[in-house]
Amino acid sequence: MTDIEININKYAQNKLTDFEIMNWFDKFDLIGQKEIRDKLIMCLQQSHPTDEMISIAIQSAQIKNTMTPVVLFKTQPFKIAINKIENLPDSELRKSLITMLSIFKTADTFRRETDCKNGCTHEWHNLV
Repeated sequence: MTDIEININKYAQNKLTDFEIMNWFDKFDLIGQKEIRDKLIMCLQQSHPTDEMISIAIQSAQIKNTMTPVVLFKTQPFKIAINKIENLPDSELRKSLITMLSIFKTADTFRRETDCKNGCTHEWHNLV
């Protein structure tokens, strides 16, 4: 796993706080931030969030419900929302990340508590 994937998964497992993950993200230049976004999209797609998980995550995300990424996830099917997120202007990058991190955390937590509750071999679920 890359450092990016490790930090995304640490966040999902409450090993990094909101402040820590965003502080880490903010240290990257625009190219690096887009790489983080793209890795997060990959992780998010693999976590298979349901509409209910997305709704729960949006309610807990520390972002306004009127922000573009939130509106996309609330009004569009998941795959369409992801495609539109990738094409948002750079000014939406941070808000997109916050929204997607919340969704990933919710979906991955569900997966760890159900499919992987008795242990698993997913290296990203077995971080130190």
